[in-house]
Amino acid sequence: METKVTCVCAGDHEQHICYLHSKGLVEEVEKLTDNPTVTCAICLVNANSPDNVCSPTTLGGGFKYSDMRDSKKIICESVTEAIPEESKEEK
Repeated sequence: METKVTCVCAGDHEQHICYLHSKGLVEEVEKLTDNPTVTCAICLVNANSPDNVCSPTTLGGGFKYSDMRDSKKIICESVTEAIPEESKEEK
């Protein structure tokens, strides 16, 4: 049984870019980042909506998701529970 991941941020973490990225949902994330209006203050990814990041801030200084989509880097420590231990060891 998979543990539900919780985040210190407000809102539905399962709709945040960091969570979707950790699940390998690249196409979904690309749709949420194609016309950015905010930057996440935690992971610095640009997003279309503040509802899709943990800590929305003014757009600027962030990066395009396409610049890191092939990375296996965990972009939010709160999603580490969602990734099986054996996958963490491979990194």
